[in-house]
Amino acid sequence: MLDNEKKIVLFTFVAHFSFHFYEIAFPALAIPLMASLKMDLKDVLALGFPMYLMFGLCSLPWGIFADRFSNRKALLICYFGGGLGALLTGFSSSVLMLTSSLAVVGAFACICHPAGMGLISHGIRNRGTALGINSIAGSVGLTAGPFLAGLINWLADWRMVYFAMAAFSFVWGLALLATPIDETPLAEEHHVLQTNGQPSKKRGLNILLFFIILTLGGLAYRINIVILPAYFEYNAHFLFNLVQGIRLPNMGATSSVAAAILVSFVYIVGIFGQIAGGKLADRCDLRKLYLVFNAISLPFAVLMAYSDEQPLVLCSAAYVFFALGIQPIENSLVAKFTPQRWRSTGYGISAILIFGVGSLAVYMVGWIKDRWFLGASYLFAGGLILVIVLGIMLLMKNTSGQDFRNRRL
Repeated sequence: MLDNEKKIVLFTFVAHFSFHFYEIAFPALAIPLMASLKMDLKDVLALGFPMYLMFGLCSLPWGIFADRFSNRKALLICYFGGGLGALLTGFSSSVLMLTSSLAVVGAFACICHPAGMGLISHGIRNRGTALGINSIAGSVGLTAGPFLAGLINWLADWRMVYFAMAAFSFVWGLALLATPIDETPLAEEHHVLQTNGQPSKKRGLNILLFFIILTLGGLAYRINIVILPAYFEYNAHFLFNLVQGIRLPNMGATSSVAAAILVSFVYIVGIFGQIAGGKLADRCDLRKLYLVFNAISLPFAVLMAYSDEQPLVLCSAAYVFFALGIQPIENSLVAKFTPQRWRSTGYGISAILIFGVGSLAVYMVGWIKDRWFLGASYLFAGGLILVIVLGIMLLMKNTSGQDFRNRRL
């Protein structure tokens, strides 16, 4: 029998896994969809815009819903709504139906962020570690997504990917329906918006700065998510070349599977970054960790623009280690900047900024590719990270002497 903390970790883990599976499965299927829909890569990637936009836009209202009614109820809607969207996507017979169905996926799958992290923030004592585990769930989705999507496409077609995910979501929704969860907060805690119970204008400006930093980070994150599978398929051929001598059916799909395996490897490395980030978040000043992880990721993002084959994969793995390791640190900072009774709403705001603004990446990548080259997207991401580093340094100066460690009163 699972205790309450383990139930929270389990169901938030699966919901977060599902979200990131949906997120990466679509770009992982971009090349097969080009053939199926007879469209250019830029136009195929743009079809995911409604889903990515809903990831952000719907997060805030669902966060308010979770604070008002229940995080558990919100997660139930997440499972069943996301499954319905996946089912509709699999049955799509036109471009309009495909984009509309993906938007349904986005509108419900996004609930995992405000509701899931709200549950963790209230109900688990070692918050940084638990948020690290929750971040790992996302990386498992990002890791399994390209491989499983590529494999299922190779064995059947892209529609079966979404049918399988619909079944998965419905099963876990039924499991949560039968599982009670205690949502009572463990303890009151300090948050940096208050000084002796009075709001501070200066601290209000600091939280605005933090959310601007968070938004820029979401845009850089989305650029990598959108293009990495296709970028590997175009620029990292060594794994595909190894199997060319083997007579396999559907060699075109085999190329996509080879790229998906490399993407999966990169996100496996990212899991170790999230473990490190989560553990450190319970021990260190969150601002300093935020600065260090972003600063180290910067040169690897730039190197990805000019690398290919094995060096590209290695630079990608290093970049993703730190880019994903930031997540439990950043999510812990959201908790520090938001009062307890509006915690899910706070995570909803962060998600709408990260994923809503980040959804613009699908158009930015196409624009950059048309004017320069696909890898130039990573130069743009590097520029964003540089601004983020400078912003964190300013935030650290403005909040000097304040307590930014994960702890409860």
